[in-house]
Amino acid sequence: MNQTGTYVNIMKESLVRKKNYLQEILELTNKQGELAVAPELDQEAFKAIVDKKDILISNVNEIDKGFTAVYDRARKEIIQDKDLYKEELKDIQGHIKDCVDLGMAIESAELRNKAALETAFAKSFRGVKQLKQSKQVANKYYKSMSNGMVNDSILYDRKK
Repeated sequence: MNQTGTYVNIMKESLVRKKNYLQEILELTNKQGELAVAPELDQEAFKAIVDKKDILISNVNEIDKGFTAVYDRARKEIIQDKDLYKEELKDIQGHIKDCVDLGMAIESAELRNKAALETAFAKSFRGVKQLKQSKQVANKYYKSMSNGMVNDSILYDRKK
């Protein structure tokens, strides 16, 4: 096999690895969605998933850079000898389609997760706001009652 054939195989293998990484990212994104709709958000687990996804996304970006570099080297020969690499190019196109489909699935899952997290954070914020308001009301009540007791006791002592 000539060097261009080797480049074509490298591109195909890199797309297979990219597809595997994207599938793993989709699984992790779905797990994030489950955590986001849970009654109480497990922040440790959520952060662990974010960290794993960050590593996988970095790997996907490196694969993309490598794929582009290899394609740039072999582009002229591939275009000239399309018939020679016809089957491999069909495989590559299929893997690219799979990667695009996975990317779209990840994007839609991320949008669902974003909405779920916004709802969870809004509930949490409302709870904090209500707690703060309740505390303020309790403090005002305590102050007014303690001030009222002092005033009542002063009036009570003066009557004697």
